[in-house]
Amino acid sequence: MYLVPIVAPIYADGERRLVTTDWKRALELLRDSFDGRFGEFVVLAPGADPATAAGVLEEVEPSRDGIELVPSIPASLRAREFWTSGRKRWCADVERLLARADVVHAGANDLFKPVMTIAWRAAADRGVPTVFVQDTDIVLQERELAAGDPVRRLRAALYGKAYERVVRSCVARADLSLLKGRDLVARYGPYARNVREFHDTSYLGAHVVGDAPLERRRERARTGDALRFVYCGRFVERKGLAHAVEWVARAARAGADVVFDLLGDGEQKGALEARVRELGVGERVRFLGKAAYGPELIGRLAEYDALLFTPFAEDTPRMIFDGYAAGLPLVATDIAYVRERAEAERAAVVLPRSDSAAAVATLVDLARDRRKLLELAPHALEAGRYHAADAWYARRAAWTVEAVERSRRAAA
Repeated sequence: MYLVPIVAPIYADGERRLVTTDWKRALELLRDSFDGRFGEFVVLAPGADPATAAGVLEEVEPSRDGIELVPSIPASLRAREFWTSGRKRWCADVERLLARADVVHAGANDLFKPVMTIAWRAAADRGVPTVFVQDTDIVLQERELAAGDPVRRLRAALYGKAYERVVRSCVARADLSLLKGRDLVARYGPYARNVREFHDTSYLGAHVVGDAPLERRRERARTGDALRFVYCGRFVERKGLAHAVEWVARAARAGADVVFDLLGDGEQKGALEARVRELGVGERVRFLGKAAYGPELIGRLAEYDALLFTPFAEDTPRMIFDGYAAGLPLVATDIAYVRERAEAERAAVVLPRSDSAAAVATLVDLARDRRKLLELAPHALEAGRYHAADAWYARRAAWTVEAVERSRRAAA
């Protein structure tokens, strides 16, 4: 059995088990990459009500999909409730599944409710081969989220030190550590037994658009159509969507013909809609609802001119690569991962987080002169082809099989 204990919730509707479409796609790609080598494919995660989902949901049927979803503790449990009542059940579910596991794939999540970390450590203690996955520099993210608040900054520093110790101990024991981006490799690679850098994607090479959308953008630029930005993902505070809305509104007031469409949902949606109304830019900033993940979404993104992403703390969304698959240049604030992408793919315009006026001026310039984005689009398309999931999951499977076989030889 290939066991994935994870924090991403499983939505239960009676006997039906559902996950968001992007997560289902990732699970299918991971399952297929092993070609049945590890037998059953099981996901253990907290359970949640489908009504609370921010994304489009899709059912997973074990007999049809070859993936079993096992909901455990309620996703709504707070940290104190987890330690007083939920932890015992979670540990029991982990132990029950570990008895059949050939490999366990998990990571380190929130220290106050460490469901993934507990499962990963239980597997390592049992001697089950482990894959440790870390996709965001949490230490950096916490520090940046706390900027400007001395009390929160102190908490972030203490949390960061504790979190860093946890991850160091995990990568030191893991049979394979997958770390997303060069900064995470620099932070934890020296402590790891077997580390690989990755950038996860869920689209296939066949889903990457051709040159036709790029030609349509050139034609729109010639005819003077509005510059079209898009965001696709969760509406949560750390994504910086409030700043994107403000900057687009200010760019429009400065004379820029610009539109910003948001695909997705989340806890911040109501506040964002209210702010759009206050600014009077409802015709400029539009909420288009949830979008199912798949090739249709890539095609839909291709009808825009650029992806607008304005976080004020470290983040590593797959959305960036979905944008590349659609030939979309990235216009984003200068977090570490964005700077890395700008250097690696040469398909990004980097906005200063600390200078709103300069960021707005850049948006105005891009709207008035499309040449920069048109020049970056072929680089984005090239990056989309390079990072397609076909190649990424094949590499990941090879690394995993090699690590598991090495672990078994050592145990024997």
